[in-house]
Amino acid sequence: MKRTLKALSGLFENLSVAFLVVMSVCVFAQIILRNFFSMGSSIIEELGRFSLVSLVFLMIPVLTVRKQQIVVDFVLARLPASARRIMDALIRLACLAISAFLLVAISRIMVMNYNVRTAALKMPNYIFYIPIVAGLALDAVASIDLFITLLAGKEASK
Repeated sequence: MKRTLKALSGLFENLSVAFLVVMSVCVFAQIILRNFFSMGSSIIEELGRFSLVSLVFLMIPVLTVRKQQIVVDFVLARLPASARRIMDALIRLACLAISAFLLVAISRIMVMNYNVRTAALKMPNYIFYIPIVAGLALDAVASIDLFITLLAGKEASK
């Protein structure tokens, strides 16, 4: 399972880098168009927004698998090891719950807005939400894996 998670997180990271490049080009193009030609493009703006959203949601599971999410641990660091393991397990369950909640919310949104298209690119919502759903689904699986690892006692928090 860990090998599959690492492989998928590597794929998601590569896709995120591609989205970062697209977003950077879109922002640069918008700056040039607005400042030198006094015009903007809604298509470039929407493509940049799609790239940003995709980049963010595809990187969430990558950071979860690598345990590189931002951690404020000044309280956890002062806890005894057993309490820290319990808190780590609760945090993993909270991450799983958030991912599950967002996946359910998106599925309910998609029931009503499946074929609604974006304004400029005319992209159907189901395509727009693919990176979001993929990122949240992999994050849920990664959270389950880390929770099971914690229960097995194989790892303690950093």
